[in-house]
Amino acid sequence: MSDDVQARRARAEEALRRTSASLVLLDLGSHTATGFVISSEGHVVTSLHAVASARAITAVLPDGLRSSVVQVTAVDERRDLAVLCLSLPDLVPALSLGPATLPSEGEALNVVQAHADRSPEARTLEVRAVQVLGEWLTLLELSRTLPEDASGSPVLDARGQVVGLATAALANGRALGLVIPVRYIAPLLKTPGPPRPLSALDAPRQRATRVRQVPQHPVGLLEGCATPAVESVASLLGQAINVGAPAYNRGDVEGCYRLYAHTAEQLIDERDDCPGVQRALRDGLLRCESLKDVEDRAWALRDTFDGLMDVIGRWRQARPAPLTPANKRPPPKTYLN
Repeated sequence: MSDDVQARRARAEEALRRTSASLVLLDLGSHTATGFVISSEGHVVTSLHAVASARAITAVLPDGLRSSVVQVTAVDERRDLAVLCLSLPDLVPALSLGPATLPSEGEALNVVQAHADRSPEARTLEVRAVQVLGEWLTLLELSRTLPEDASGSPVLDARGQVVGLATAALANGRALGLVIPVRYIAPLLKTPGPPRPLSALDAPRQRATRVRQVPQHPVGLLEGCATPAVESVASLLGQAINVGAPAYNRGDVEGCYRLYAHTAEQLIDERDDCPGVQRALRDGLLRCESLKDVEDRAWALRDTFDGLMDVIGRWRQARPAPLTPANKRPPPKTYLN
């Protein structure tokens, strides 16, 4: 065994020793997540998406004691964080959060996960990239993916300091292992409001049930547009969605909206040969002017784009497709992942 492998294993074992007593397994019935205690009052931080819409949560402590979680101290939906409150404080030692300094690319970190049927384990992963998603969030992308039940696990650096919270994520169809830095966790305890019931975890579900307002355009909207122009519009809209949607999912809502708005304005300026497209995009931007929340504006333009992509798809289906030299129809062109 090489010295490097031995050193990594030793650091992982030390990370496991430091954090095992502070780990909390969160049993939600249909699945589990990990959390860790960060205050002597029994506050447990975990990934919001892992506990969202929970109607019952049982905290399994390191000694096997089980306790119902009935109160929520804080929720940070944009950064995917939730702070729960144990009804049995002081039974589990609190982990001390490290400094706000971010680990650098290539640095080895240890993700410590609780399990229902076996002892906790530590995974050693490297920082693949530091992702800056606007002023709202900077996070770490790990070198490998994480299982979903690792969401909420503490992440330690080589010095044994807690540098963040691990989360399993999906962006644009690609699984990612991410770390939410401690700089976003500590402020949640500085000015906690009154404890709230578990229904406070419903925000992501409520957002997921947002009523979409996708316009239903007649195919005549594209009358007079040449095929290359329609293809160009669809391509640009698809590119904007493929970049903006993952940014939105990672918390950069403002960046997503700015990209969508820039794309709409660009097409309005450049596509005089597609007046129907210009009208639809102007309507989308006009709708945004009446909306105060940037998230609502981002969705308004996404609705606008999806309406155009839908009519373009119907327009293409209604047109005779050219034959290939082998007298076969070519495969349909895909714009969206």
